[in-house]
Amino acid sequence: MAAEHRFAHARATVRVALVVASLCAAAGGADWPQFRGPNRDGMLPDETWLTQWPEGGPKVLWKAGVGQGYSGMAVSGGRLFTMGHVKQVEGEAAAPDGYDVVWCLDAATGKQVWKHAYPCAVASYYGPFTTPAVDGGLVFTLSQFGHLHCLEASSGKVLWSTNTVDGLNAKRPYYGYAGSPLVAGEVVVVETGGSEASLTALEKRTGKVAWRYGKGEAGYSTPVAGKFNGQACVVALTPAAVSAVNAATGQEVWRHPWKASAQSTATAPLVLGDKVFISGSETKKTGILLQVAGRAVSVVWQGQNMLNYFNASVVHDGHLYGVNSLDHLPRNSTLRCVNLLTGEVKWDKEGVGLASVVLVGRSLLVLTDKGELVLAHAAPDAYKELGRTKVLDGNCWTTPVPCDGKIYCRNHRGDIVCLDIAAQKQQ
Repeated sequence: MAAEHRFAHARATVRVALVVASLCAAAGGADWPQFRGPNRDGMLPDETWLTQWPEGGPKVLWKAGVGQGYSGMAVSGGRLFTMGHVKQVEGEAAAPDGYDVVWCLDAATGKQVWKHAYPCAVASYYGPFTTPAVDGGLVFTLSQFGHLHCLEASSGKVLWSTNTVDGLNAKRPYYGYAGSPLVAGEVVVVETGGSEASLTALEKRTGKVAWRYGKGEAGYSTPVAGKFNGQACVVALTPAAVSAVNAATGQEVWRHPWKASAQSTATAPLVLGDKVFISGSETKKTGILLQVAGRAVSVVWQGQNMLNYFNASVVHDGHLYGVNSLDHLPRNSTLRCVNLLTGEVKWDKEGVGLASVVLVGRSLLVLTDKGELVLAHAAPDAYKELGRTKVLDGNCWTTPVPCDGKIYCRNHRGDIVCLDIAAQKQQ
């Protein structure tokens, strides 16, 4: 009976967390202004329009090229922001290693509004990984090599910039920085790594260092926001631990050891009220659901039931949906549903590769690593596919963005396609 009571209480806690998330998302309107959406959880729980594909598949509104990379897309105020690497920029002198470009496109037409280019190399051929964060008329971007910019969203004007390696004495990870900037109140937070700090917060309007936390190697995970002990917190997964720190002061609120390789630390934490789900593949090969009570952190369950490599899971009605990857190989990766509170596997769907998943209302939007966009029902009883269409060629690891009756998808080559599903939204 005690166990049943604990699980009943846990279910109630999760339901409350989802209601809060829904209200926050609704308050954020139609924008998808940062990595993994309004609440950095990959979910738009207040939207119910994405329940079926149009006949013949979604209509293509526009296409654009933004250069090489896996940078995600942020959509805010009718504009789309992303990053890419190019060999040459028109009107700029030749750079030996090429340029990184921050792009601002009209979200409805794909036409360029402005771009900001700066010389930058490419680490291990990938190009930029991170997603711009848009907040209060400001755009924050971070390159593989630590170029951190604050740009004016309306014009692309550089308001301040620094380099995390040279300016903050940080140490970039082997593949380059992959954790997207997080705006938390009056600061912007990035995982820097090195002997001085794991996390660094800078005043978002001036670029001055506000606080630094921890020490040690940087991974490839992105920090997220959460609220614990009545405090607005930054929750970060590093190769040493998952931690929550006060967003205003950097003071530690709680910490739980992780102890994994940097490459095994690439998935953003998923905060669900007083619970946090973290996962990794490769060295660590485990998923963990944590329960937080004050400064105490306990393990609800731990195992190989959900192993996210770099694209995090989403949650709906008490179940996790994500890509389970035993060894980070596409052929051994499946779309999986597990019970959030017990870790019980409900179903698997093969053939998605290293896909990315977002939740829109009660529907899963999945972009496979080969460029197929899949719509599926988010239900634990069985996998039910609602639609499938080929939208891109090449390697697709970037999360699709559903926003204001449109879906934006991108591949590594830098092709962006905008799909129109506004008719479904109006029904």
